Formats: sequence, C-alpha cells, structure tokens
Amino acid sequence: MATLKARSDLIVGTNLIIDESARTYEFIDGAAGLNEKDGVTIQALYGKFVDLWATEAYQDSPFPMNAIDALSGQFFFGIDAGGNANGWGPKNDATRAMQRDGGWNEYNRAGALTRQHAGMGGLGLVNDGSQLYYQLDPSDPPTNFTFTDQCNEGIQVFGDADNGDFDKRTFFKGFVREQGKKFKDSVLADTGKTATGAFIVNLLLSNEDDLKISDLDDQMNSYPYDGITVEYFTTDQSRLIGGSNFNYRKIISNTNGAPLEKVYTKCQYLLRQSSDIDSGSGSVIGQTADVLCSFVGDTLNTATGVFIDDVAPEDSNRITFADTGGTARANPFEAAGKLTFNPVMVQLGSSYRLMYTSPDGANNDYAEDGNGVVTVNDASGNPITGVIDALEIPFTFDYDNDSVAASAGTDKAVTLIGIAPNFSKFAVAVGTLTQSKVITIGLVAETDRAYL
Repeated sequence: MATLKARSDLIVGTNLIIDESARTYEFIDGAAGLNEKDGVTIQALYGKFVDLWATEAYQDSPFPMNAIDALSGQFFFGIDAGGNANGWGPKNDATRAMQRDGGWNEYNRAGALTRQHAGMGGLGLVNDGSQLYYQLDPSDPPTNFTFTDQCNEGIQVFGDADNGDFDKRTFFKGFVREQGKKFKDSVLADTGKTATGAFIVNLLLSNEDDLKISDLDDQMNSYPYDGITVEYFTTDQSRLIGGSNFNYRKIISNTNGAPLEKVYTKCQYLLRQSSDIDSGSGSVIGQTADVLCSFVGDTLNTATGVFIDDVAPEDSNRITFADTGGTARANPFEAAGKLTFNPVMVQLGSSYRLMYTSPDGANNDYAEDGNGVVTVNDASGNPITGVIDALEIPFTFDYDNDSVAASAGTDKAVTLIGIAPNFSKFAVAVGTLTQSKVITIGLVAETDRAYL
C-alpha cells in the first residue's frame, strides 16, 4: 500500500468520518486503501474538505482548516482562511499519527492555540524495519517514531494545559541506529532550521551497511566483548601519546587487546541500548549518547574527548584520539613483527637477543671489532631478549623515536642470535626494522649433537 495523496482517495463514511456536531474528522485504518503506517497527506485532506464544502450538505458548518502553504507543509485546523476560529480538529491521536507531509496548529473555538505538530520528515534511505527515534530536548529520553522505516510524521512540539502543557520548539534530534548499519543523528541545524513549528522539518537520516561490525549482538556477552566498557568523567583524564600528555573525558577500557573492529562493534552496541552505559558513577543512556568513534577506511577516529586504553600494538598506528579540544592525536609509528625459531630452539635454558648491526664500530653493533653490542629495545623501552618459549615471539619497535643506531624514523639493520644449550647450535640471522607491522626475522638452528 502507499500514502494516499489525492482527495479522491478519501471516502466519507468509509476511511474518513466527519462529525459536524463535534467538529472532528477521523481516519479509519484499513478502510478503502488507507493504512495507518502509510497514512494520508494533509494536502489531500484539505482538497477533500474543499470539495465537500462546495456542496450544500456541509455549508452550514464552518470550514475546518486553512492551508497556509502546501509546499512547506503549513496547515491550521480550527480556523479558516478569514481567521475565524471554529475548533475543528482531528478526533484522536490515531488520526494525527496518519497525517503526512506537513505540520499543523490546532485552535479551539476561542481561537487559542492548543497544540502544534511539526512535520518531521527524514531524507535518505534506511533499511526496512528501522526504528527511528528522537529527542525534543537534550535531557529527554529517546522516543520512537510511531512507525518503523523512514520517518514522516507530525510530532507534537507544543501543548497547552489540556494537551501536555509543554513547549519544546527550539530543539529536535533524530536518530537511526540499527545493528550492522552505520549510525546517523540529525539536528535542526543540518537543514538550516533553528526551531520547529507547524511546517515540514527535514532530518538527514540514512544508513548503510557497516562493514566494520564484527559480530551480532548475541556475542556481546562473550570474550573479548564482555570486558569492554566506557566511563564518562566530569574532569580531565590525562593520557600519554607520543611523549606528551593530553586530556580526555570518555575512556574506553578493558579491550583485552581486541582488534579495533571489535572495540568499535562493542561501542556501537552500547550506543543502541536504552539503559545506562556509563561504567562509572554517572548515568548516560546509550541511545542518546554521542557517537564514540568511527572508521574512515581502516583508521578508527575517536570523537572529541574519547580515548581507548590498551590498543593492540598492531593497531596503534591506525587510530587517532581527538582530545577535549578536538585535536586528533596519533601515536608515533610503532613497528611490529615477530621473531621466529625452529622447534629445536624452543627449550628451557635457551636465549635470544636482537641487536643493532650498524654502523660498524660505534659500540652499538654486532661486529668483530670487539666494541660490543647494544640490544634493541621494544616500543615500551624493554630489551628484546629472553627465553625462546614459542615458535613465534612478537615484538614492537618505536620506529619514529628510536635513534640509537641511526636517525629516528629511519630503517635499522639488526641481528638476531639464539641458542639452546644441549639442543641447538648457536644461530644468527640478519634483518631490518622498517616502518611496518609485519616484520619477520627468523632463526633456524642445527641440532647440537656435540654438547656434553
């Protein structure tokens, strides 16, 4: 079925009931092609009234409404084009919810404004079954639009003492947040409006598949999602990035070293919850909380004031953290890779060490001149040396800042040595520390059959 847009679509006594005594009209769901979700345009209703009041049968009643401008969707009920108040209006909220493509005022017989509805219409495509929702005030809880899919509905923004007793015409925010889809929020300023009223107000609401969502909601209570939390602070929280401290007020923690896509998936899940998502002492409702982060390509960018603790080393250079001032901060490039060993070397009592090999003779090389060596430190400042306890041992390297063997931000030649007494002979391999996350340096040692 579709929205009824022609005055001929409305049939008095079937899908449109008119009560001249009470001065009300009512739409009947399911009658003559009218259904509550698709509704009927207010312009079609106005046209029907014009046709009816051109006949003698209705001319003994005042005209129910005034069309100020159909293009912008401005209509008045209970007052005619001459400004004569008469109190005509919709019989009930079910009828109001079926009116499309416009906003309207409702006046009583004394000419006083009793209700005002803004015609909230979404621009863009959303997936079938999307439940869009809105706020009339930043402190309000989320309220669902009456029907699913893209919104086109008159939302009450003003009511006198008998109709809610409120005035919320200076703010409106719409949301579409569906699992597996990109989120979109829209406020009045997005289409140049500063207030709502008895006219059409467009919202920029659309969504599309979110290729960065890793799992469905039923996985959010299992590892690694079950530990990931967000805490909202009222004071600055300092975080070290590239040797300097910056301030943040929303901290995502306990990521368990999960890939950024999984951290993002949990954040998007939290932002679809109607409950408090603040793991701290405050209270923040997920559905109306600001977006925490978003992807551009493979890079995750946090929203202003959001920091993520414990980012996996391999992800450290595909994330930016916007501080409380809105400046995006990035980690220095942290190279990463793995040291590999053949099985005979994976033994108790074994050892390995990664050392600089050039420039020769600078007391920082693995060389024959006796000047000694300098062990390479990882990105946390710890020497890359230890027991060979696995076939692969991951490591990191502060590529942008390490200047031991050559200028910071340049490639470094290194040598990896290893031995497992009574199991393997001494082995040597050379490699280069580059601006990469997939460096591999491997040792393959012979079995030592001569050790006693």
